[in-house]
Amino acid sequence: MDMDARAGWMPPGWEMHWSDIDAEALLRRYGQGERNFREINLSGAKLWRMDLSGADLSGADLVGADLSEANLSEANLSGANLTGANLRRANLIDTKLMLASLRGANLEQAELTHAILEQADLSWANLTAANLSAANLNRAVLVDANLTAAILRGATLKHAKLKGKLDPGQVELGWTILPDGTVYQRS
Repeated sequence: MDMDARAGWMPPGWEMHWSDIDAEALLRRYGQGERNFREINLSGAKLWRMDLSGADLSGADLVGADLSEANLSEANLSGANLTGANLRRANLIDTKLMLASLRGANLEQAELTHAILEQADLSWANLTAANLSAANLNRAVLVDANLTAAILRGATLKHAKLKGKLDPGQVELGWTILPDGTVYQRS
């Protein structure tokens, strides 16, 4: 069997039926080394404290999922729908969230250091005390997002859409590239 033919091969019983998979099956497959969960439907799933670091969840439906305290570091969630998801205290370090929908998501105290949130929709998201240090928020939508006590040190918000201005008294902005391209420096 040549390499191209084997690329789509899976062991018996591992056929991709994403509508049939639940959190337990996901965890089992992840534990067996599988990392490709593209376009999986886990809407409303309870994934609290689950370790999915390095998983490919691009295009996944995670609407209303509970991912609080989950480890999603280095995961790919690009294009995923996380509308209304609970990501409180989740580890999203080095996670790709390009074009993801995080509308109304709870990201309170989430760790988003070096996360790529380019063109992500964070409208109405709760980012209270979230660490977005060195995160890429270029062209992200942050309209009505709660950024109280968020850390944006070294983050890039070039062309991001915000309602109003970022208040340095409420948000840590040291060396942040602001939507207009200027760099905020403490005096």
